[in-house]
Amino acid sequence: MSKPRYLPNSFKKATFMSKRLIVLFLFIGISTSIFAQRVSYRQLVMRSQSPTIFIDDIILPGENGNSTLAFVFRFNNDFIPFKKLPLNNNLDAPEGSEFYSTIRLSNEIFEGKLKRRGEPSANSVSRDVWTDTLFASNFDQTQSAKQYASGYLTSQLAPGNYNYILQLAMMQEVNERNTTRQGISIPDLSTKETGEIIFIRSRNNNQLELLNMEDNVPFGDDFIVLVRLPKYSESDEYQVKVNRARTSRKDTTSGNNIFSSDLKTENIFTNSIVKLINKDRPTLQLTQGNNDYTYAVINIPGSTLENDSYFLSVSKKGDENPVARKFFRSYWPDMPASLYNLDVAISNLHYIIPEKEVEKLNEGNDRKREEKFREFWDSKDPTPKTVYNELMAEYYRRIDYAFKEFGSQENPLGHESDQGEVYIKYGPPSDKERRFPESGKTLEVWKYPSRTFVFEASTGFGDFVLVATR
Repeated sequence: MSKPRYLPNSFKKATFMSKRLIVLFLFIGISTSIFAQRVSYRQLVMRSQSPTIFIDDIILPGENGNSTLAFVFRFNNDFIPFKKLPLNNNLDAPEGSEFYSTIRLSNEIFEGKLKRRGEPSANSVSRDVWTDTLFASNFDQTQSAKQYASGYLTSQLAPGNYNYILQLAMMQEVNERNTTRQGISIPDLSTKETGEIIFIRSRNNNQLELLNMEDNVPFGDDFIVLVRLPKYSESDEYQVKVNRARTSRKDTTSGNNIFSSDLKTENIFTNSIVKLINKDRPTLQLTQGNNDYTYAVINIPGSTLENDSYFLSVSKKGDENPVARKFFRSYWPDMPASLYNLDVAISNLHYIIPEKEVEKLNEGNDRKREEKFREFWDSKDPTPKTVYNELMAEYYRRIDYAFKEFGSQENPLGHESDQGEVYIKYGPPSDKERRFPESGKTLEVWKYPSRTFVFEASTGFGDFVLVATR
């Protein structure tokens, strides 16, 4: 992620600066159908506020000819229900805690392929349970998408076909929430001809903390991948590639190459095995010795990748088919709601550019409009070498804030209110004062370094209209 830079408080029509950000509206957390739908900004806000959980299955070498099936998971705090911590409790809460929650996730695995509805379940072959008690020091932490609980469930399984269910209970719920049954095939890794790719957050010697976000990687951050190399030979040379993904409904192939690098021998670990450790922060222990597998640990420059979807592949030089390949996409947890839809993103520019310029941006098909939207920001880019556009993000973040903070019973769309428009253009005031005249309506005064805005209550229900500027 590029380091923070000063952002001017004021957005003025056609005169503001920006940094570069390429936003693909199709893939960040919301289905591609939203791109094609005619949706309102308000609908996007509601959808963007949906809490997030990640649950992924990974397969690792096991014991005695088995494979290890692991379900790794992450529950963001905004998904978890918290309660106020009682004054008298035996929860051994950390000092400063004000809220708590309990959570339990379990799995049950059944032998055989997934059966048709109505047929009896196959024999249960494995169960595992994870439990935890969580604490938060303030209400904001209970609503955070950046703080989370994480862990894993594991089972030792012989190669073959299985089906499973996951069961979740929070705050001592009596009835667990069950997933639908899912089928899964467990391969024999000793004979499997393609390798697995696992996303890694950080590395401490041979301990690799899982990224634990399914097929997502944090937008703007570098990351690491662990790749199993089947049938490895020291005479082979390997190449790592990241290609943009074509992800329409009928096309999931690789597009143009974004990153390419030769795999160095010092990043290859022969005669190795990996095992999960650390229940709270799922981590892989990579151990070399008298083992059967070869792994590569590869650094990927995610900070240079645009906000998009990709395929990562590892191939032997001269071979057309990769030995390992995996789809991934960038994940921006607090991406402003407008950026989920091109129509809305362009429309919401009307606060800072003339309406005629908005109309010009909207001319043409979706591809052409997106190109012009990108060019709009690129043309004002003072630092084009970075992929994260703080100013663009700040502009649309202000719209989100105005929508939430300045709405009222009379006008629930706070970003369309007078106070909302001033906030979007100029940011938070350096000083804000509410006055209650003996005769007349309540006034609210917003002071900025170069100007002052005076708002007057219009209904008594939180509505303020602009009555003076000086």
